[in-house]
Amino acid sequence: MPSRQAPVVVLKFGSSVLRDELSLPAAVAEIYREVRRGRRVVAVVSAFGVTTDTLLQDARRQCDRPDPHALARLLETGEARAAAHLGLALAEVGLDAEILDHRRLSLRTDGPVLDAEPVAVDRAALRRFLDDHPVVVVPGFCGLDASGRTTLLGRGGSDLTALFLAREAGAVACRLLKDVEGLLRVDDHGRLDRTTRYATAPYEECLRVGGPLVQPKAVEFAARHGLEFTITRCGSPRGTVAGRLPTGFERVPPRPRRLKVALAGLGSVGLGVCRWLQRLEEDFELTGILVSDAKTRRAVDVPRHLLTERWRDLLNPRPDLLVELIGGTDTAAALVAAARLRGIPVVTANKQLLALDPDLLREAAAGDGRLLRGSASVGGGLPALELVARLADELPVLAVSGVLNGTCNFVLDRMQAGARYGDAIREARERGLAEADPYLDVSGLDAVYKLALLATAAFGVPVTPDEIVCEGLDRVSQTRLARARESGGELKLVAEARRHRGGVTARVGVRSLPPAHPLAGCREEGNRLLVETADGTTHRLDGLGAGRWPTTCAVVADLLDLRRTLVAPTVPAAAAERRKRGTGT
Repeated sequence: MPSRQAPVVVLKFGSSVLRDELSLPAAVAEIYREVRRGRRVVAVVSAFGVTTDTLLQDARRQCDRPDPHALARLLETGEARAAAHLGLALAEVGLDAEILDHRRLSLRTDGPVLDAEPVAVDRAALRRFLDDHPVVVVPGFCGLDASGRTTLLGRGGSDLTALFLAREAGAVACRLLKDVEGLLRVDDHGRLDRTTRYATAPYEECLRVGGPLVQPKAVEFAARHGLEFTITRCGSPRGTVAGRLPTGFERVPPRPRRLKVALAGLGSVGLGVCRWLQRLEEDFELTGILVSDAKTRRAVDVPRHLLTERWRDLLNPRPDLLVELIGGTDTAAALVAAARLRGIPVVTANKQLLALDPDLLREAAAGDGRLLRGSASVGGGLPALELVARLADELPVLAVSGVLNGTCNFVLDRMQAGARYGDAIREARERGLAEADPYLDVSGLDAVYKLALLATAAFGVPVTPDEIVCEGLDRVSQTRLARARESGGELKLVAEARRHRGGVTARVGVRSLPPAHPLAGCREEGNRLLVETADGTTHRLDGLGAGRWPTTCAVVADLLDLRRTLVAPTVPAAAAERRKRGTGT
């Protein structure tokens, strides 16, 4: 998780963004992007699509003049449902999120029941939850009056919830995510200019032209407290920055075309990526999928004309991006080499390929390459490479250590609970945590490849797999298990690399850890990374390291980052200056 000193950002997802459950991947990707940048996130959600209108119609069918308090209780269910679904979607990709409604936050309001103003919140509770979880999800629009009854903040009130919480949490940024990339220019006669967008807008101009896009009460609240906020859409580097700013315009560029994506591999993660790309069809178009057998029946509806068994077909015609998920170092190496030769950016989860090729190792360890991204290769949905690379840019890193293989962690947990090795492996396969042949995991080699990438990122020099001492699960005897149980120790496959005067030492092996050790509490398929820096701080990161959806999320996040790079955005000058200072969006 991000550290307790990590900046907080508030993201508000409107009903035009969260149209239904199928819209959740875009929101999850936006949240994950911030978490892997080392930020804590308050995600404020509106009800799905037309849910609020539907609930209002239901109430008015029952009576012409619904009781305001009863109506407020009915309408709050829309936001609560959307927040619960987002919480489930975040958990599926391994992000630790807590759902905080207005009751848990003690979000107090004043004024009319259906058009109240927020006046107070339990700041200590908000900060405590942000210290313990990288993401908190808040249903917008709702509050509590002095007697503890539900109130609403008026139509569009989730905007107000987001800005109010941004002030209370000391957030460095607040983004109101809509289905457009900001405010379009409106002339003095009320005519809309679809060719010109506000890059920056003073509050009074935002009130004049915001219309139904931003709640006026929210803009007025921001103006009273000097809060800047951005109006934009998911995945976009552009937007309108509103605040105590001069009016600034920019031309609305043509909507960037969909990027053509070639996908190599349709296994567990490949199917997950395929499904997400189908839901992000405004930004991406699948042009080909490499499979071992095109005739195999699959759980996802994939157009058969996209399937090919020849890897060269993926690059003809030329795609904009290649996603490599077939694993191994034979076909994968040839495909990636051919793509790089043609200047096609590659996203991969293949830690073996990256760790064994010195050039790929250095580039992937940097974490922000224009032609190669490999975030998913280390820790699935755990943004480990990003954390290590970011810390290494700020301070010398002394050591990295962690539980880096979710499959091994799950198997060891089961064995310590009394299961036999074979039964634990079988259960891991049934839960989608282990391949048919789990050799790379249980031998420790998977953790070796990950450690090579992390150590290279941490210390700035290539640390290759053959430099890492390795011991796998085959060394875990029944005697050793019994000894660990008797002593109260926890058996973990620990990967560790440490800098010293003579260079770097690195090893992977099963260790019995005392219960108080920070790695001992990592359970099931979880991963945990510890990074020690020269200022004496140990930074900790937790997440799911095995399974389809955590890895899928990391792959898609890399694709979205590359998309931002490839569309060559024009960033408003004011926003660019804030980003230079590290406080922008």
